[in-house]
Amino acid sequence: MSVGRAGPAAGPAHVGSVGAWIERGLLLLSGVAAVLGAVALAGLFVVVLVAVVMRYAWGRPYAGSEELAGLLMTVAVFALLPVTLLHEQHIRVSVVADRLVGWRRRATFLLGQAVLLAFIGAFLWQAWAIAAFTAQLKLLAEQSQLPLAPFLYVSLFAMGLAGLVAAWRTVAPRAPTGHAP
Repeated sequence: MSVGRAGPAAGPAHVGSVGAWIERGLLLLSGVAAVLGAVALAGLFVVVLVAVVMRYAWGRPYAGSEELAGLLMTVAVFALLPVTLLHEQHIRVSVVADRLVGWRRRATFLLGQAVLLAFIGAFLWQAWAIAAFTAQLKLLAEQSQLPLAPFLYVSLFAMGLAGLVAAWRTVAPRAPTGHAP
């Protein structure tokens, strides 16, 4: 198993000026999503800290703390996915791929990307309907009474961006630094 193939300084292999423009655009959008993910993680930290203090000081956490923690964790995971994929810092199971060379190694990479893109497509197809239904009914979280639709739409945006990044990395993988596709 390996983590990614290149650090943030390495760029995609063999892209021209249009490719550089696409790379910069994806980097900007992924950066915005990453900031949102970082804010969600910071919020999660505060929610859990306050809940623990209240549990020990008053015998119970505030109502909705577990619910809010779950929503913030969900936003953080989805919002950080695009930047993780863009910099190829995700975990890649490479037990077989590391032993392959040439077209076989590239075919394995393409198969993995196809599975990822199929998953993202299926996720977006299903989640879009759920988010639209949630927004239409103006559903709220049970205890905190927060509207659920914004959390779902942020997750959908981030997953859609992750799909764009995955498609881009399929045609323009990062320059190899030991682990080539």
